[in-house]
Amino acid sequence: MHPIHYIIFLWFGISHQSCTTYPLSGHIDMNDSAIKNMVYLIDPVDFQSLASSYRGHLIDSAAIDDQGHFFFKKMPQHTEKKLYLLTLQNTLKKYPLKLENDHPEHFNYLPFVYMSSGRVSISSSAKQYFKDAMIQGTIDDNKDVMYLIHKRMELWNMFQQSLKSDLETFLIDNEKARFQFQQGLMASVPDEQGVLLSALALRWAAPNHDYERIPELVRETCQKVQKSDPKHPWTVQVCALSRSLPLSAGLTFPDVALPLSNGDTVQLFSILGEKITLIDFWASWFAPCRKENREVLVSLWEKYHPEGFQIIGHALDASEKGWKNAVAKDGAHRWLHSSYLQGDISPLMEQLKLTTIPCNYIMNKQGTILAKNLHGEDLNVWLKKYFE
Repeated sequence: MHPIHYIIFLWFGISHQSCTTYPLSGHIDMNDSAIKNMVYLIDPVDFQSLASSYRGHLIDSAAIDDQGHFFFKKMPQHTEKKLYLLTLQNTLKKYPLKLENDHPEHFNYLPFVYMSSGRVSISSSAKQYFKDAMIQGTIDDNKDVMYLIHKRMELWNMFQQSLKSDLETFLIDNEKARFQFQQGLMASVPDEQGVLLSALALRWAAPNHDYERIPELVRETCQKVQKSDPKHPWTVQVCALSRSLPLSAGLTFPDVALPLSNGDTVQLFSILGEKITLIDFWASWFAPCRKENREVLVSLWEKYHPEGFQIIGHALDASEKGWKNAVAKDGAHRWLHSSYLQGDISPLMEQLKLTTIPCNYIMNKQGTILAKNLHGEDLNVWLKKYFE
């Protein structure tokens, strides 16, 4: 070996070995990027702050040198495993706590698990920080973090490819695709993993804190982490969140008083079907709901009502004339309808903690919820299977 080559090799070996002695170190390829030559270490603090901008706690920062290396000489001391975020920031960004969540290819943060006496090494590129990430070291949990990162990318890309461009016409289809992405993401957390990765997946499933459409996923996560980490603060927070969300399958629908279109006010349970009832939240001014009336519910009513199937429409309308005209025009006069005629203000929606439509619940004669938010062909298949 040439002497100069030997010196370079020896220097690289010593440099590499010294980096691995630090609790947190790594390498970022900075080529052709508008990223600051700094990495920022953030403690998410609590479940809601995880994957949320400006809500975590900045612990420390480290410079990225000309070769792309960085290291932290010290890390917080604790024997339990904790989840941290390592972020990059665009040169135009002023705040190190800004997290990009719109698309995983643009994520500017990487989660990793750390505990005292452990070592973590992170490598990636500034251009594709999330996609190119590699997390290594002595803490095995980070293998599952890497798996979750890869699944996040894979499932998100599948979701994006399945989206329809006409958002209003295909709203229900797009909602179904989103739920499949969220469901797949939660299923990507290994059963033996505890609250850290489960909480991370749940936050990635709803980065804008929009859990209304996935209460069952939140409740399933609560049940899982109560078994593995019952006393962990994030477990307490996830379970508190689950109690604040709309009803899901297995729970009992409230026996509320409903103002019907004929002027009567009746208790819901008194007008349930002999076998099952679909209560459908809709509005005459919302095209996807009108389409569902005409193309789905009319035929299902005709087919299954004689066998004990009931539909109750609950409309978020302010105009009685517009509401009743839509019912007649869509052929929805076949089933029962209720509305407080206060537009978006609905005591029933408030009681159920609902803010978005279309939404529906299927319940049995006793008011037990059997399914929710089934539309189109999914609803058709479910009813066919039930009555068969």
